Amino acid sequence: MAKYEAVIGLETHIQLNTRTKIFCSCSADSWDDEPNKNICPVCTGLPGVLPVLNKEAVEKGVLLAEAMHAEIQPVSYFDRKNYFYPDLPKGYQISQFDRPIATGGCIALPIPAAADPAGKGYIRNVRIHKLHLEEDAGKTKNAGNLRQVDFNRCGVPLIEMVTEPDLRSADEAAQYVIRLRQLLRWLGISEADMEKGNLRCDGNVSIRLLGSDELNVKTEIKNVNSIDALREAILKEVERQIREVESGNPIKPWTLDWDDDKGVLKKMRSKETEADYRYFREPDLLPLHISKSWKEEILASFPERPLERRQRFMDVYQLPLYDADILTLERDLSDYFEEAVSVYGGEAKKISIG
Repeated sequence: MAKYEAVIGLETHIQLNTRTKIFCSCSADSWDDEPNKNICPVCTGLPGVLPVLNKEAVEKGVLLAEAMHAEIQPVSYFDRKNYFYPDLPKGYQISQFDRPIATGGCIALPIPAAADPAGKGYIRNVRIHKLHLEEDAGKTKNAGNLRQVDFNRCGVPLIEMVTEPDLRSADEAAQYVIRLRQLLRWLGISEADMEKGNLRCDGNVSIRLLGSDELNVKTEIKNVNSIDALREAILKEVERQIREVESGNPIKPWTLDWDDDKGVLKKMRSKETEADYRYFREPDLLPLHISKSWKEEILASFPERPLERRQRFMDVYQLPLYDADILTLERDLSDYFEEAVSVYGGEAKKISIG
């Protein structure tokens, strides 16, 4: 590994905690429900139905875009992304392609000393390439010799957020997901529980010689359902690519499936390109207009970001990094601490450990 560095970009699918689905009135919370209970002609793609956009999903998308310092677009469009999966009843997914709800943005990712080979810690700036709204597909599961399909999740609102290839290790990728999960819960827009599929992450991984700025052929890792699994899967894929390159073999653009039980990666298929999805404008939905007044209304109560509050706790209350980090993991705890300081006064450090 001393000769090479990893080049990693992440695609995260964030399930928004709206009451209803993105294009119909079915319940969006179906984790514990019996299969195929929360479905209707719209989310199962029956002929002649028309989608109606969920306003709450748009507002939560605007909140996340603001939190990521992204540029919220005054006009965006929905598109049809065409592909076939057994759990995609329409044969296409309503998504956003070239005119998404937000573009750009970044997050300053604090990498702790424990994840830094030099033992000092540092900041990794991760740029956001694209942030867009879309509907979720259903899910399938094996039951003996049967392959069962549950459409409950069809139409649940998602934000897909794609980073630039700015991450350089499996530990950095894990820290990105940890901080993103914290931010989503802080904003109150997603439960961000990876085990329940509220937050799903695909990793795009390649390697290159140290000092090079070349972007080489990448592979995509799918079906990772925990932060530890993401870290392990990326480590194994980087090791595999190094072995291939050292043996003189080319890296092929595969899509890889992570088997969490066995801890191995398996080839699923060749990686799709944008052309394979044959995007075109969704004819049943009007352009999405976010006016200045609506944007101001959505952001009127936008909270202080968790990393900004962490820094303020250190600056204003003179708390050490460890205390400030713990006190800003959850927004309720953070608010409670500040309220306690304002009510009881005294030294913030004593309150933080009390």
